[in-house]
Amino acid sequence: MVVEGNVEQNAGLEDLLAEFRQMLPAQCETAQAIDRQEPFETIALKAIADGYIEFSQQFTQFMETCLRRNA
Repeated sequence: MVVEGNVEQNAGLEDLLAEFRQMLPAQCETAQAIDRQEPFETIALKAIADGYIEFSQQFTQFMETCLRRNA
């Protein structure tokens, strides 16, 4: 059951990242990290560094929701 939850969480994160990636210029660090399929935490840090505060807040909210569901 935990494995299914993790699969759904990852799919949700991947959907969020795919949608976000479409809005980014190819040369930004966040876009490159997404293209390299770096860990979600790394992508979030790059999004903060690149100034995409709204995205990092969404990412944090999504992660908090996932953690609450697994608690």
